[in-house]
Amino acid sequence: MTIRSLWVAVLIFSILELFAIPVLLVGADQLYQTIDGVLIIAFIIYPLFYLFSLLLLKRGNRKVGAVILLIPLLLYLPVLMVLQELIR
Repeated sequence: MTIRSLWVAVLIFSILELFAIPVLLVGADQLYQTIDGVLIIAFIIYPLFYLFSLLLLKRGNRKVGAVILLIPLLLYLPVLMVLQELIR
């Protein structure tokens, strides 16, 4: 995997990650179901994406790729902060 294809993968993952929030809100009957969905995305799906992307990167690009792969987590951080306020 090259850096260019990594950018494409991160862009697609970020868009799908942000698109999942309204889908979770419509599909969930209770607030805790929405929170469970967001936590599954943030703590199960994203780390798997991170690990598999790093494994597929070429050896010389891993340091740059690790920094690029933090972008989806930074995009999702405000969502996690709002959920923290909803739980209280």
